[in-house]
This record gives sequence, C-alpha cells and structure tokens, in this order.
Amino acid sequence: MRAHPQVADATVRRPAQGPPVAYAVLHDSLGPSGQELMGLLRRSLAPEAVPATVTLLDALPRTAAGPPDHARLPGPSTPSTPTGPRAEAVMESFTALLGLPSSPDDDFFALGGHSLKAVQLAERLRAELGLPLTGLDVLQARTPRALTALLDERAARQSAAKAASKSAPRSRDIRPGTVLVTGATGGVGAFVVRELAAQGRPVLALARPESAHLIATEGVDVIEGDLSDLAGLRNAVAQADAVVHAACTFTRHDVDLAAMETMVDAWRRGPFVFVSSVDAYGHPDTDRVAEESPPHAPVSPYGRAKLDCEALLLRAAGTEGRGGASAVRSPIVWGAHDRLREQLRWGAIGTLYQAAREGRPIELPRPGTGGHPWYGVAWVHAAALARAVAECLDRPVHGVANAAGGHVSWHDLAHDLTELHGTRSDFSETGTTPRDLDHRWHYDSTRLARPLRARQGEDRRTVLAEMIAGMTPGTD
Repeated sequence: MRAHPQVADATVRRPAQGPPVAYAVLHDSLGPSGQELMGLLRRSLAPEAVPATVTLLDALPRTAAGPPDHARLPGPSTPSTPTGPRAEAVMESFTALLGLPSSPDDDFFALGGHSLKAVQLAERLRAELGLPLTGLDVLQARTPRALTALLDERAARQSAAKAASKSAPRSRDIRPGTVLVTGATGGVGAFVVRELAAQGRPVLALARPESAHLIATEGVDVIEGDLSDLAGLRNAVAQADAVVHAACTFTRHDVDLAAMETMVDAWRRGPFVFVSSVDAYGHPDTDRVAEESPPHAPVSPYGRAKLDCEALLLRAAGTEGRGGASAVRSPIVWGAHDRLREQLRWGAIGTLYQAAREGRPIELPRPGTGGHPWYGVAWVHAAALARAVAECLDRPVHGVANAAGGHVSWHDLAHDLTELHGTRSDFSETGTTPRDLDHRWHYDSTRLARPLRARQGEDRRTVLAEMIAGMTPGTD
C-alpha cells in the first residue's frame, strides 16, 4: 500500500486469531477508499495474504521508539451491507453466474470467476442497470461491495451529465460532411471520434444509451442506439455523408451481420470504412501476409463474421450513388482506454500479462519451432488506427487494407511486461508451440503506411506502460 502515490503510511496487524487487518493514512482526503485499496491488495498479493479490511486513519499511533503501536490501533471498521437496487442486482448476478451464494466481500476469483465470466457479468449488469460496465471493471473490483460502489459512482456521474445536457441542449442539425461513427465510446471508436473532431469534421456518434453521456466533445452529436436496433442504424446512416463502422459484439455474429446488412442497405452516399480484423485471414500458410490475401483455414467464427461483413460492404460499394469502401483489418489494438486495457486480460497476452505481474516462470516457443523463425503478435496504437481510418474517408482503398503498426515477439513482449511490472520471471524456450502462442504472421500494411507511422508516445513500451498504469486505482 505504501507504493500507492496517494498513501502516506500503512501498516498491517496480525491478530492471534483471524485474518490480518490493514490500516492506511492518505496524503489527503481525495485519495482512494479502503475498498479501492483492498482491490489493489487483491491484485498484488496471494489470497491468503490479503487482509480482511483496510481502515483509513488520520495518523498511525506510534511507540516512543517510532514504530507503529499496534496495541493502540482501533478495531477494524465493519462496513455495512450495501443496499438498494444496484447492490441487489450485483449480488443476484454473482450468484446466478458463479453458481454459489455470495456475500458482499467474497472475491470473484475465489468463487470460480474468470475472464469470460467477468464479461458475462458485465453484460448482464449493463443491460439490467443501464450503466457502462466492462469485464475489466469486474476483474478490478472483484467483490460485490466494490462493484456496487463503482456502479453507484457511475450512476451519479451519468445523472449529473444528463442533467447538464438538458440544461444546455446541443443542436442535432446534421451538417454537411457529417461522419457517422458506430461504437463511439468503445476503444477504437473513441479514438476515431477524437481524430475526426480534431480534423474539424462534424461527427454523429452512435453509442449505447448507458454510455452516450460519456461523449462531450465539441463538434460531436450523439445518437443513442446499438447494433441490435436496426431501425435506429438505418436512420443514423441515412443522416450521414460518410460512415465509420467500428462497433462489434465480438460474440453475437448474427447481430453483427444483420447490422452490417442494414447499414449497407441504408448507405447511399459518401465513403464507408469498416474496422475489420486480421482474424479474417485465418491461419495463412505463409509467415508474411499480403493485403487481400485469401483466407486460409482454420478461420475463427469471429474472423468469418468479419469476412462476411466485408463481402456485404465491398459488393455494394460504388453502386446506387454509394462511395468507395475500405475494410481496414486491424490486429490487437492498444491504447489508454478501459476497453483496450481489457486486451491485456485475454488470450495469450493475458496469460503472459498475469505471469509477468506475478513473477511466475514463462515458457515460450523457440524460434524455428515448426519451421517458423518468429512467434509473436501484430499490434497497432489506437491513435494510429484512427488516423488510418480517417485517411480512408478521403482516399478509400476500394478493398482491404491492413493496419498493423508493429510486430512484437512473445519473448520481447514478456520482457516488456516483467520490466513494467518490476518483477522477475524465469524465461525458458520449448520446442513445442502452445496453441495460444501459435501466432507467427507479419501483416504487410503498405496501403496505410503513412497514417500508421508512429508518432511521439506511440511506441510499444509507452502505450503498454499507460495501459498498465490505468489498471491500478489512483493512477488513471
């Protein structure tokens, strides 16, 4: 706790019976709550070392010699049980998804939770409460009490933002050159909106009702909706002179395809840019993948959905007054945004991230294994991807373009993560390739090379440091 920038002092008392209890003194009253510090400790310590409570004090009592006087420490505070509709929804969701009765301070992971369950829990609460929530939020909060407190805070912010919006209503007059951006509060969409607004382009931002209040940028008008609202999608496309489609369900491919069908049908003028994925290539039999290379089996369901959406768009381009179309195939996207920080939690990168954070041994495929000289992952900075998308509005590629900003080997990425966490992991190489680490492709990105060129602060180490810092309370 002392490593937290807003904690001035801290100590732990270990009673003769029962779990340890912690005490902290903050630099000022605006620092983290006891529950936020508990969340930090849960992410940093082994389960058996996590204290039962963190009690905030104005100062630690000390002996004449100077050390904390544990005999004069107050008894740990006993927080009251959270009440209200949000608390009830959280408790019910924990029980329903994890299959076990839960109490306010039960740990998500101790109850059998994992990353997929976190996403499902977030989706359930987001739909029920109408508040923005991600799987990463669940993984960080970890207990029903902390998650309820987070939702209470977001409900208050949402109410304040809506009240301010009503007192100063914004014009919904659609201006010439308006660009519709779907998924405008998501990791990619938020950066696209920021880039277009910086260029002075009028933007019509499509966002879920629970997140619409988060967009407050000059020159941006907001329309509430999501990919399942086909009538709303049709209306939004009809109002715009160009479209950037960045929204995606990731798992409900029928919804993604129906949304693209509806948008293409309503599209009648200007360019259309679709943020696709390199997953559409499947598993090519060559290590270097040229733009518009054909898909190669196996293609994941997610990659197949992207391919099908691309086909709908590219077939319609240039017909009935429509402009040019660009399918921008993106690899993993990194940037300082909560939805993008989730990328460090899932799949192979999530496995490396957790091992590096905990200082556990890391085993990686030896270069040359299976006849492939390199194993790693392609990535792009969200700001560079946004510039590439904006470029396609002025100069459509009339087909597929890759948007890989760089490629990093698993070894270099694991080394970065351990250094940024300040841990030491033992690295070893193996002559076999774990399924999650069987990524060996470099994606040529010739068509969008100019906007993808990294700017200051867009190097790999800097963006990873920003993402990791944002995953720790008090540093975002």
